[in-house]
Amino acid sequence: MDAMGEQFLAAASVAGRVCVGLVFLLAAAQKASHWRILSGVIANYRLLPRQMVAPAASLLPPVEMIAAILLLSALAMPWAALVSIALLAVFAAAMAVNLLRGRGTIDCGCGQSFLTQTLSWTLVARNAVLAALLLPSLVPTGPLALSAALTGVGAGLAFFLLYLLLNALAALPRPEARGHRFA
Repeated sequence: MDAMGEQFLAAASVAGRVCVGLVFLLAAAQKASHWRILSGVIANYRLLPRQMVAPAASLLPPVEMIAAILLLSALAMPWAALVSIALLAVFAAAMAVNLLRGRGTIDCGCGQSFLTQTLSWTLVARNAVLAALLLPSLVPTGPLALSAALTGVGAGLAFFLLYLLLNALAALPRPEARGHRFA
């Protein structure tokens, strides 16, 4: 790979880690601040045995926080991206299983209590896109140029803001849900 391609890959790696790191940071903070209801949200998925729900609820916020810190740190190792991809895949699989069971009306538990969202294939796809943003982090690159690092941070922040915007739009009530119809 030429130097320009390697710097592009390095910038894409930084962008993915910044975006997903901020997503996990926000999710962990929200789940920790609403820890009393987290067990119920996890139990609603009906995937874990009852005795595993409380430990899962206790472990999830710290695991997401550690993943966020590792992704956002300058020393992020490829295994941090792998763990984060695995977490996103588990979340997507849990949503997909419930959607296939016809249980799309439960809260996704994505950690944004002010944006209650029910399960949807869009959320499954969102997690897949977030996981895909981390794929460049699995490819070894040489030293990171300052320009590539700054470009990556800027792109990662832009992706995160887009993530927040799309989540807010997805959480808005649909007109047909309120009894309105478009002509």
